[in-house]
Amino acid sequence: MKRKPMASSVIALICCIGAVCCGFSHGGTAAESIGANIVQLGDLNADGRINVMDLSLAREALLVGSCPAAGDVDQSGVFDKTDLQQLQAFLLGEITEFPTVPKETIPDYGTPMNENATMVADFRQGETPLFFASDGWTNGNPFNCGWYAENAVIQDGALHLSIDEDVTGQYSYSGGEYRTASHYHYGYYETSMQAIKNDGVVSSFFTYTGPSESNPWDEIDIEILGKDTTKVQLNYYTNGVGNHEYMYDLGFDASEGYHTYGFDWQADYIAWYVDGQEVYRATENIPSTPGRIMMNTWPGIGVDSWLSAYDGTTPLTARYQWVTYQENS
Repeated sequence: MKRKPMASSVIALICCIGAVCCGFSHGGTAAESIGANIVQLGDLNADGRINVMDLSLAREALLVGSCPAAGDVDQSGVFDKTDLQQLQAFLLGEITEFPTVPKETIPDYGTPMNENATMVADFRQGETPLFFASDGWTNGNPFNCGWYAENAVIQDGALHLSIDEDVTGQYSYSGGEYRTASHYHYGYYETSMQAIKNDGVVSSFFTYTGPSESNPWDEIDIEILGKDTTKVQLNYYTNGVGNHEYMYDLGFDASEGYHTYGFDWQADYIAWYVDGQEVYRATENIPSTPGRIMMNTWPGIGVDSWLSAYDGTTPLTARYQWVTYQENS
């Protein structure tokens, strides 16, 4: 949608901060439910009110190119001058709620979800107790981010895992990660995913366990590198031994819609699938330790030869419609 230029009245209201406008506030209550979190649209400083201080923060955010979720008042997925105009109109009483733009429809090119699988997490239906968000820690290099629950939210019929600025200043960036509460073993794992397209970042689906759980480091990976979303990297680790990378040419752009990605993990092989078709098989030194099902999005550091250099673009979001696991019968 073409955006209108910022009206002069917006600039005037911003410039009067510290003068007459300092006493002006509006008790707005426009809110958006995002996963388990409630974000009050327009309340950028999260003080429970929408007033001129939020407008000031919105102006500053527009200048630096990053804003909290509450700033995207029209819920377009992008914070821009239109949001600033709507926030001003709301404060002046010209509108009583924030008009929203139509949601983008993301095409689904994948295979249907197995509704009868042993484990089904259908994010199109909302929250599930099967998964939880990583929150409040970092894995260190090459993950140039901390993991935060607010970067892993279910909205608009999908799990959104986002890369964004770290407003706490503790890490360079923030990332999103979702993981199962339980561990799973041999069987077929699958997800419906739309990957991020941007140099220096990864969108993933994998199983993992390791020393933090008093286990060997066993992992099976599906990773789409943002530098080239027409390919998918397949890999695995057995007791910390990796170097099994295989790059498969998808024949499509994984950032342009949902596709299904999966792997069949058995005692003597791992077979990877894209849209229901087997694309690669490994048969040597196969991992054997049950692991959590996980997805994450993250910017890399010190791995430019692998991911290309990250340019700092935020926010970036990968989307997942569902995850299933079918245990061996």
